[in-house]
Amino acid sequence: MKKLQQILTMTILLITVGCNTEELDKATAAELIKKEYHYPKVVDYDIFCSDPEHARKLLKGGLEDKGFVIVQRTQKLRDIGKPLITFTEKAQPYFLPTSHEDKEHNIQKVKIADEVFESIKDITSNSPGEKAIVSYTTIRTNTIFNSLFNKDLTTVKEHKAYFIRTKNGWQIMRKSDFEGINF
Repeated sequence: MKKLQQILTMTILLITVGCNTEELDKATAAELIKKEYHYPKVVDYDIFCSDPEHARKLLKGGLEDKGFVIVQRTQKLRDIGKPLITFTEKAQPYFLPTSHEDKEHNIQKVKIADEVFESIKDITSNSPGEKAIVSYTTIRTNTIFNSLFNKDLTTVKEHKAYFIRTKNGWQIMRKSDFEGINF
């Protein structure tokens, strides 16, 4: 009878421990990464509409020729500080929320790229399966306003996320917190 109780106790323990040793899978990792890091992300840029240098960048990027902006090429002395750049209707889809203070200073926030989660590349777990490092990639896609820069922002970027299993499931940790834990 005593042996039967020991066998039942061991079986229950194995089942309980077995249920809690759930490995981190790619689907769970992807879901947590998207939620924690807010993918898809918008990459933005502030255009100072009264700044001659920003006006030159827009001209050099061909945005006036493409019909997104109108750049005032000359300005009278009394008009200094007033906007040199006016956006057309064609540019409206790329506008991002701009604070009232920025609007007062003739600053417009625009979207230059989108960064989206692409895929999980690798999951490395420690032997008890309590911690994991996930390598994943994101990809940036440009908008027309990316022409303000001399480089193409369309890139595949590699990142790492650090996970720990808690009684509530898998959670993402900061790298600095993760380094203090033996892996």
